[in-house]
Amino acid sequence: MDGVSAVMPSLNGLGLLKEHLGRIIEELEGSELVIADDGSTDGTLLEAPPLFPSVRFLRRDDRPRGFSNAVNDAVSASSGDIVILLNNDIIPDPGAFGLLARALREAPPGVWAAVPEVHREGYGDEGLMRFGFRRGLAVTFRTGPGTVYPCGACVAFRRTAWQEMKGLDPRFAPLYWEDADLGARAAARGWTMTRAAGARIVHRHASTSGHSMRARRLRERNRFIFMKVHYSDLASLLRTAAWMPAHLVLAALRGRFEFHLGLADYLIWRVRRARGG
Repeated sequence: MDGVSAVMPSLNGLGLLKEHLGRIIEELEGSELVIADDGSTDGTLLEAPPLFPSVRFLRRDDRPRGFSNAVNDAVSASSGDIVILLNNDIIPDPGAFGLLARALREAPPGVWAAVPEVHREGYGDEGLMRFGFRRGLAVTFRTGPGTVYPCGACVAFRRTAWQEMKGLDPRFAPLYWEDADLGARAAARGWTMTRAAGARIVHRHASTSGHSMRARRLRERNRFIFMKVHYSDLASLLRTAAWMPAHLVLAALRGRFEFHLGLADYLIWRVRRARGG
């Protein structure tokens, strides 16, 4: 695929790379693949390069950590005018990447990205997600009215659009909500996305981050960061204030204490940023 680069962040993903990377390389048909290692301690940078000599591995020992930062570094190190962002826990159907690149090349200039069907077991297709503001909170969902954004597991985008938006926002590091934020910024410019018909990816969701309390807290913290960035007008702030007592009580009744902890983490984040930390 001429003019196409693929990028992939990876953190302690040696097992996933051994399992999936051979198939991914085949599907890329000789296109450049840059993997940004985010400080792995599982021997990735020792074992993986000899196993996959066609892949460029970036060592980021002295770089800020997090999904956003790793992806931004990988894109900067790549060269294609179309870039395909991949997670290390995906399995592409035959021809999926070629269909993505073709869909984007054939799309009009206002289309900034192409997305496949991204199948997550027990969830369905997360390839074209949406976000909205409901009952004072930012929420994401698969169907219904809302602003669309691409799943960070697999999306092809134009480099020019990525450069104009300056990539993923590092405020969302280490991870979560950065893909929704990118979609929000693209939508604010009037840009749209296209579906790549026939392109399908299987996503083994959270293979790296897991489903621990820490991961759930991060999702909630970054929900509030997203709200600060995109829903900080007076009307939205008043709606959030009005609904917050109910959300706090309901989360406690359901045992979802990550909501309370994530909110506390967000407030700490705000204080640290105000102090320059």
